Amino acid sequence: MQGFVFDLRQSVRGFTREPGFTALAVLALAIGVGSSTAMFSVVDAALLRPLPYRAPERLIEVISVEGTGQRVPMGAVEFFELEKRATTVEAIGAFYPHSATVASPSGPRQARMANLSASIFATLGIAPARGRAFEAAEDFAGGQQVVIVSDAFWRRELGADPGILGRTLQVDHKPAVVVGVLPRGVAFPRIEKYELFLPLGITAEQAALSAARSGLYGIARLKPGITPAVARAEMNAIVHATNGYGVMVEPLLQWLTGEEAPALRAAFAAVLLLLVIACANVALLLLMRGTARGRDLAIRAALGGGHRRVAFQQMAEGVLLAMAGGALGLVLAAFAVHGVVALAPAGIPRLNELHVDWRMAAFALLASLISGALAGAAAAWHALRSDLFLLLKEGGAFATPSGTRSRVRDGLVVAQLALALLLATGAGLLVRSLERLSAVPLGLEPTNLVASFVYPQGGPFTPATAQLLAATKAIPGVQSAALVGYLPLDASRGWDDSLTVEGRNPTDTTPDVASINWFSPGYLATAGIRLVKGRDLVTSDGAYSAPVAVVNETFVARFLSGREPIGALFGSYDWPGTSFAVVGVVQDVRQWGPASTSLPEVYLPQLQFARNEQAYRDGAMLVVKSGLPPGRVEAALRAAAAPLSSQLLLGSSRPLDDYLGWHFRQRRFQLGLAVAFASAALVLAALGVYGAMAFSVVQRRRELAVRAALGAQRRQLSALVLARGARLALFRCFPGRPRRGRPFAIPGRVALRGQRARPAHVRRRGRDARYRRARSQPAARDRRGTPRPDDGAPKRVVAARQLRGDQLVQLALRIPAIRWADAATPPRHSFVDPGLPQSRVRFGCVVVTKFGSAAGADCVARRT
Repeated sequence: MQGFVFDLRQSVRGFTREPGFTALAVLALAIGVGSSTAMFSVVDAALLRPLPYRAPERLIEVISVEGTGQRVPMGAVEFFELEKRATTVEAIGAFYPHSATVASPSGPRQARMANLSASIFATLGIAPARGRAFEAAEDFAGGQQVVIVSDAFWRRELGADPGILGRTLQVDHKPAVVVGVLPRGVAFPRIEKYELFLPLGITAEQAALSAARSGLYGIARLKPGITPAVARAEMNAIVHATNGYGVMVEPLLQWLTGEEAPALRAAFAAVLLLLVIACANVALLLLMRGTARGRDLAIRAALGGGHRRVAFQQMAEGVLLAMAGGALGLVLAAFAVHGVVALAPAGIPRLNELHVDWRMAAFALLASLISGALAGAAAAWHALRSDLFLLLKEGGAFATPSGTRSRVRDGLVVAQLALALLLATGAGLLVRSLERLSAVPLGLEPTNLVASFVYPQGGPFTPATAQLLAATKAIPGVQSAALVGYLPLDASRGWDDSLTVEGRNPTDTTPDVASINWFSPGYLATAGIRLVKGRDLVTSDGAYSAPVAVVNETFVARFLSGREPIGALFGSYDWPGTSFAVVGVVQDVRQWGPASTSLPEVYLPQLQFARNEQAYRDGAMLVVKSGLPPGRVEAALRAAAAPLSSQLLLGSSRPLDDYLGWHFRQRRFQLGLAVAFASAALVLAALGVYGAMAFSVVQRRRELAVRAALGAQRRQLSALVLARGARLALFRCFPGRPRRGRPFAIPGRVALRGQRARPAHVRRRGRDARYRRARSQPAARDRRGTPRPDDGAPKRVVAARQLRGDQLVQLALRIPAIRWADAATPPRHSFVDPGLPQSRVRFGCVVVTKFGSAAGADCVARRT
């Protein structure tokens, strides 16, 4: 224990004496540990941590399946039948997500809300922090409208009023009494960021139609010992007997994370690669530091320290660096987690559960210990394999590096570059994917378009919108303007309806469904939507004229295939007794963004759509085409709408590109993570290459000095160092023995290194043959012609390959006891200028080694 404390003290002293090395190693580990810890927190919250509900392992999602096998939301009749007759579940609840207009103190705006069944609170084990939950009687419409608000809405919009219970809010022009506030951090599945919650409110008409779709998503709690398969069989039989539909169930956690799980796993794998790069970087730094301190380590070993004590100190240094890097990385991870919560799009599941906790700290500690242990193990392994006593004779850090040391360092550098290139390639693929997604035609032109939400305040809405539209067109700089029910790219609004197309026979389980929208004349030209066939909607298409409609190409392909679309008739469930005639076909518009295909869509004239008062009272979007800045357009619109404030309210204006950006937000977030990881990996790899090259230059000072003494210029020495870095970055992908015809073989791999690749018995036979040939040759002589002394000791003779000048210098530097001598017939030039690496000079060399160490070399040079 005393030795361990002494080693730690020595390590701390060494680190304080080398602040640059310490800062670089700690920063590398902090980047790796911090990013991996932050990403682990996201993956842990979304995929690993159990759901924050009572007995989450027994929760399942329930959804209907139509005759074609397509999953569709449940109807009210199906839900009530399952709630009454299913015996395999303890409780079953349902919710219907949508958006509506709320007149909050900050002004009217679209808010995300959901209708909940009273049983969903008991199913999930959620209870309001203030007030009460919904009652069973409130599942049906007819009583007083009540609402439960989220904690965020209560604090932001209602000022955290403690007397909020009993207060009235205006939701879709109807008063709703606040009866409860949800606890902070508690949310319902799939609707974590929703703000208002209303009772289910099923009407008598919906309860009478067994096949009607109510948009419900069911959540059930299985009884103990019941499997999802058994529950599905029972519920499928109940629903099929009710209206012919089927039922599909799956675990709730799988339903919540099924679509996003692959992307999260890929991001976590990427950040683990970044951690590996940081670990390799620290291992490289420790290895170079250990090589530089080789003489000190050899002295310690000579004084009784031994290899194990030296290796243990290397491990302790790695762990000590890792702890410091892990502490800094945990701080970085905490900031990163808060940034993810603030900037991440809504597509990431269970984001509301993401926070800093002990699991995050435990992962940071574990990652730090593993990284430091691996980095220290690499340095310790090198220390155990080194001949520490030989370092006393070689001169420490300035001795020529051995092949093993060079290969280990080069291997760590190449590994970092390879992993960084892998992450950079992934980021490049995401960039390419985003570019291709951006190039998908939307069916409209969002440039220079500004949209504002128009909300009816009271009184007749149609005359007020007509006056607003006329005032908008009169604004200087406005090219055109029109009203539309909802924008194609606005995911918070929409209106779907069941259709009865003439000549088709849909069934209750396979209905014809299309999106219903409306617009005023001039909308197609304003939005840049092309009319394919027929005519546009005009002013004469009024409330009492013949019902007409414009449909998109997908509507024609799905419902009117092989028929003339112009003049075709269809009916709508929400406009009973009315047959609309198709008068025009427009190009497809991707209503749900560029990643989704177009859906069948119907456009009605404004006044004919107004026959459905409930749908018409949802408001409209004012679309303005202008080259003016959006801020100036909004100010002009508010001035134009001021005289109509008693009839309508104008919401904030947003460029249409903002609505389009919402669909790219999740991919841009993924791209941002990938680019951040790849950039960090490239920075760490660059630091590793720089460190390795800087240390290599320090170790090769003797070689560079020899080259300079023999006439090499500064630019040639610089090119030599740069070439080594380029080989590490580019040519290490061609490993193996140098062969003729392989242009990128490393020049330093001469015959001495190549001999190791042969089997042992082949090496022995070649060695014996060379020994016999060497014994039969004349004795070597020095420059004075005096034969060299030969003590008769056994020698190992190795014949080198034909070498260039720079290769021979490397060979000579690998043999500390090299001696140059002329042959019996002296050549014209006994050596060559190493500053001419491309000169065609061949050297026939015989390297004589004694007891495994170099004793001399006889070289003959001949110019060709």
